[in-house]
Amino acid sequence: MIKHTLSLSIDNSDDDWICVHTPIPDYQMAYHINKVFSVRLQRRPKDYASQKSSEHFPIFSYQRRKEGVHWHLIRNKVETSSAVDSESLLFSSSETHYLFKQLTGVDYLLSVGTKVSKSVQKKLAQLPDIQSCYSLPKQVSHLKQRLSF
Repeated sequence: MIKHTLSLSIDNSDDDWICVHTPIPDYQMAYHINKVFSVRLQRRPKDYASQKSSEHFPIFSYQRRKEGVHWHLIRNKVETSSAVDSESLLFSSSETHYLFKQLTGVDYLLSVGTKVSKSVQKKLAQLPDIQSCYSLPKQVSHLKQRLSF
């Protein structure tokens, strides 16, 4: 008997990236998305490591290869804290690192298909913890190439 296998490669270069402004933690953001859109975003075992810095940015993904559905949620802003003085734990300094410095106000980037992008934006905007959400601006659309999974 001959066995046939199909290899499906997902090209998300045509996907729409939604910029989300919210102060909630990444696991809570993924929970809200899972609840509202009936998807199952799960944190990847490996975070996205930036080549320019040593920081790691959490990624949550959901894929159904047969239907060609794939969602990705990545944090754009990571805060690190370190003690100023080794003797005293009273004072510490925090530093904010961005995956994309051009998007300093953006907390998360959510990748969805272009067909559902507008409806996703409308539903996200209705959540109480979301301050704003919009499609990735055209002037920084070249950033999509750096975010291919």
